[in-house]
Amino acid sequence: MRLKTKVVLIIAGLLLGVSITGSIINYLKNVRDTQAQLQNTSLPLSVDNIYTEIQQRMIEPLLVSSLMSHDTFLRDWLMEGETDMNGIVRYLTEIQQKYDIFTTFLVSEKTKNYYHARGLIDVVNKENSADAWYFRFMGQSEPYEINLDYNANLSDSLIMFINYKVMDYKNEIIGVTGVGVKIMNIEAMLNSFKTKYKYDVYFVSEKGEITLFAKGLNKRGNIGTIEGLKEIKESVFKGEQSQFEYKGKEGEYLLNTKYIEKLKLHLFVEINKNEYIGELKKTFYVNLTISLLVTLLVTLIIIYTINIYQQQLIQLASEDALTGLANRRKFNEQFEKFYKLYKKGVNRLTLLLIDIDDFKEVNDTFGHLVGDDTLMRVAEILRTELRSSDIIARWGGEEFALLLVDVTPSKAMEIAQKICYAIREDALLQEILQKKLTVSIGLGELTSLESQDGLVHKVDIALYEAKKAGKDQVIVA
Repeated sequence: MRLKTKVVLIIAGLLLGVSITGSIINYLKNVRDTQAQLQNTSLPLSVDNIYTEIQQRMIEPLLVSSLMSHDTFLRDWLMEGETDMNGIVRYLTEIQQKYDIFTTFLVSEKTKNYYHARGLIDVVNKENSADAWYFRFMGQSEPYEINLDYNANLSDSLIMFINYKVMDYKNEIIGVTGVGVKIMNIEAMLNSFKTKYKYDVYFVSEKGEITLFAKGLNKRGNIGTIEGLKEIKESVFKGEQSQFEYKGKEGEYLLNTKYIEKLKLHLFVEINKNEYIGELKKTFYVNLTISLLVTLLVTLIIIYTINIYQQQLIQLASEDALTGLANRRKFNEQFEKFYKLYKKGVNRLTLLLIDIDDFKEVNDTFGHLVGDDTLMRVAEILRTELRSSDIIARWGGEEFALLLVDVTPSKAMEIAQKICYAIREDALLQEILQKKLTVSIGLGELTSLESQDGLVHKVDIALYEAKKAGKDQVIVA
């Protein structure tokens, strides 16, 4: 495996590990903190808020019933013989409208007449099972009760009746009055709690019966028969604590309870841990996805950066910094590649070694900056004179090397002579140096018996011969 790939994989692995580990740690911390906040702050506070709404929407009807039972008009009306029907109808109607209550009623103990805002609608009878509530309540010592019942005279809906005994001035029972609240309204209220607070809210009687609840609640009947709740039932009713955790069929729950004395009901406010864990899981997966995308992005940036630096390193390792030509190392690599193809697709390889004549004099006379400009201009001329398939490199100092592929000896000589002429007659070089610049060239073609070094050696000798013979010429090895 290449070093670059190893480095990228290690960095990506570390980033991925840190991202996943960080996301998991953050998720677990959020679960712990959220549960602690629910238990210590949100749930108790929500119970208080819910209790305040219940007081307004459920205890208010209880207070209205109490007010009616102590109303002097209502007492006197019963004691005076129940003669003014318009008066009692007007009274019950005004109470109903003033407090926006579904129904108001009055039952006379003497006549057993059942009065409503519409007038006399029934006479309670022990033989009628629908009237059993009245006779049962009259046999109890409590001044009021809350009763859930269907009433055929009131749209046959399930209604929460708040019944209050009416006493005369001698403290004897003369009737029962009260109000009725539609359970649908209470269910809507409980559903609104679910929407607003995300909690399940329901009421449990002193006998353990789940009395009032939203339709979406997955519990019915007595809490003594419900898994999880039956284990804490005794603690709830004893008032030993108000916060509980229990495990039911649908999962684990956090529960807060509050006893409402006036309603004689226990308020249960609970949340399934899956409710908030589900939200936290969504957040976890979103954060994890973002972390993975960031990791991927960082990895791509790292790969891109490494590639840039790698290209720069390759360029530095294979390119001459001054002229931009291939350096000797790169030239040898290319030479070796073509050498392996010799007689296997490449039929001729011709090497030219070019040396600038009297270059030391250029540096001594004009300085190294002018010498550098001279080398760069010679490199430009060589690029111009050669084909794209040919290889050109700075061999070292003021020497250049050319490798011609599949070029005949005569064509190679023509190219070499053309290079000599182009450099000698170049106007820019003459402007820089105030005289003509010449080069000497050694030229040789590879034979089947020669090695790379062998070809270089014989061409180098030819170059030496060109220098010795007076410079500004081409000598064939």
